[in-house]
Amino acid sequence: MKKFFKFLSIVFILVVIAIAAVLFFTSDLTQTVDNFFNAIKNNNYTEAQNYLSGNFKSTTTVAEIKRAFPYSRFKHYSGYSFKNREVNADGTGTLKGSIKFSDGSILPIKIELVKENDEWKINHISLPRTGLTTGSQQQKSSPTQYKALVHKSISELVNAIQNNDYSNFYSDTSVEFKKSVSLEKTKRVFSRFKAVNINWNDIGSMSPVITSQETKDNGVLELKGYYPTKPVHLGFRLEYVKNNGQYKIFGVFIKTEQ
Repeated sequence: MKKFFKFLSIVFILVVIAIAAVLFFTSDLTQTVDNFFNAIKNNNYTEAQNYLSGNFKSTTTVAEIKRAFPYSRFKHYSGYSFKNREVNADGTGTLKGSIKFSDGSILPIKIELVKENDEWKINHISLPRTGLTTGSQQQKSSPTQYKALVHKSISELVNAIQNNDYSNFYSDTSVEFKKSVSLEKTKRVFSRFKAVNINWNDIGSMSPVITSQETKDNGVLELKGYYPTKPVHLGFRLEYVKNNGQYKIFGVFIKTEQ
C-alpha cells in the first residue's frame, strides 16, 4: 500500500511539473492576448493593433475590429481562462478557452498566434457566430481574400516570366515547394510562356475569376480559375500550404484556355 501511495505521489508530482511546463512555454501567448484585450478595454484600438500579425492587419480593418470587439462590451474585460494551450515547432500557437468580464459573464474563444520577429502576434480570433472570424481562417471563407492571394502569386509569376527573373517569385514559395522544385526548374517550366500571345501587361489591373476553391484533407488550399486576358484566357490552379501561419505556394499550374 505504501508503494502504491508513493507511486501516486510521483504521478501527481509529474502532472504538476507538466502543467507548470505548459504554463511556462505558453505564457508569452497569453500575455499577447491579455495586452490586446486590455488595450481595447482602454478604448485604444491603435495600441491593440500592435498585438496583431501582419496577415491579420492586412485582412481586417480597424472598423471591423471595433465592430467585433465593441468598447461598450470589452471595457468590462477582466481576464481569461485557457484550458487548451499549444505551441508548435513551426512558430504557431493556439489558445482555447474563454475570456471573462467583470459582470461575471464569459465568452468562448479560440485564438491562433504566430511568431513574427520573435514576438507572438494574434493571427486569428474565432468567437461565437456573432463574433469575428478573421486572419488566416478568414481566407478560407472570403472570396476577396482568395482573390488577393491569387493575384499576388500570379502577378509575381507574370513579372518573373516577363523579366526572366524568378528569384522573387521563388523566394515567396513554401518550404515544401523549394524542397521539391529548384529555382532552375521553375524557370525552365514557365519561361516558355513568355512567347504566348497574351496581354501580360494588363494582368496587374485585372481581377482573377475563381471558379473552384477547396481545402483538402491534408490542409492544402486549392484555387482554380482564370484571368480574362486576350486573345485567350490565362487559366490557373494554385495550391497553398501554411508556413508560419501564412499561405505560401505549394503548387502552381498555368495554361491558356479559350
